[in-house]
Amino acid sequence: MLARILLGILYTATGLAIIGTIVLHNYARITCHWNWDSKESFMRMVVFADPQMEGDAKIRRLGKREFDVRVARYRSIFPDPSLSSSGSVARTVGAGEESTVPVMINITGNHDIGYGYDISQDRVERWEQVFGKSNFISSVDIPTSGVVGSENDTDSRRSQSSRRLHLVVLNTMLLDGPSSDENLRGQTWQFLQEASSLKENNPQDKIVLLTHIPFHKEQGICVDPPDIRVHWDNTIIEQTMLTPNTTQWILNTLRPDFVLNGHDHYGCDVVHTLHHDQDTWIASATDLSLPVSGSSQAEQQQQEEVKEQRQQTRRVREVTQRSMMAEFGGYSGLFEIKIPSTSSSSSFDNSNNSNNNNNMSEDELEFHYTACGFFNDVQVWVVIITDLVVAILWALFGLLRLITSSLASSGRARKKTHVSLSSEKQKLL
Repeated sequence: MLARILLGILYTATGLAIIGTIVLHNYARITCHWNWDSKESFMRMVVFADPQMEGDAKIRRLGKREFDVRVARYRSIFPDPSLSSSGSVARTVGAGEESTVPVMINITGNHDIGYGYDISQDRVERWEQVFGKSNFISSVDIPTSGVVGSENDTDSRRSQSSRRLHLVVLNTMLLDGPSSDENLRGQTWQFLQEASSLKENNPQDKIVLLTHIPFHKEQGICVDPPDIRVHWDNTIIEQTMLTPNTTQWILNTLRPDFVLNGHDHYGCDVVHTLHHDQDTWIASATDLSLPVSGSSQAEQQQQEEVKEQRQQTRRVREVTQRSMMAEFGGYSGLFEIKIPSTSSSSSFDNSNNSNNNNNMSEDELEFHYTACGFFNDVQVWVVIITDLVVAILWALFGLLRLITSSLASSGRARKKTHVSLSSEKQKLL
């Protein structure tokens, strides 16, 4: 009776362990999805931030061998055929062109080349040799709404698009200064000046800015407050955000339409707003809630109000990707862009962890970002330890059954031998 109870408990524990393992391995697929169909969005991006793989910018005793080992490990997980031995190749794609292998965009951070205090030419060159350029622009033609997802695309239809989407990758470790290498910082600012001409030459172009250090915000908007620690020579030892002057310059001169970055392990989601009667951008937390209209007339009125407000203001959304470390929930992000199918409507799509930024006209793009959490390290270890305990119990159970079976067989053989000897004695008598 007791054996049956123990066996039932073991079966129950096994079932729970199997369910927990299945959920653990498929949690992201179950809970996180792209917002638009693949035929609707012409660009998709999976965002990871701050794996905290310490390089010798932070642990000085690590040498080239350890660096090579970690690079090999990284490339085995994220292969990137666009990187050659000479660094990053040009990444310019035409509308409708697709690659079977996703392009990897690596953004350098403080654990890679350090802050302004300890940055060096050797570290920057080492990064660019194996991970690609620290400052570059990747451009793609913006197709018309009729081209996206169409199976009858032709070169003539693609040529109708005169606008481009630019992914501007900026090394923010070399913006604020002074730096230990002012020549490198000057090269970064020169690149930024050249990138700012993108919209001057074609105001209809769109820019998605990819950086490591977030823009400046006032304390209380994000978890990390604005903080900069400097050395005695004023070179930066640590910083949580860019300075206000650098932030304002980028927003006014580069004029990005969407900003993605990392560095703040807790993540943050803000909107930078510039009103028509002001000259300073103001950051505020992204509002994911809007009143739900009960009729088409109310919806139309709301759209008119939003349109009027947007004509008087400029808004740029900045998403700081939460860290992928287990301590912070193992987050990743899904970022996608599409051409709106209609020329009207502008709203924020309310959801639990995503925000849809629909712009005003057909000339605008729709950006959508979804934060995808996994589990923290405690939950993962609970599943792993449960699986190990269940496996050990089954092994002990099997071993116990084998021992009891062996003992029972030995007992039957001994009894049979005893009976045979007794029969022989009776015959002799």
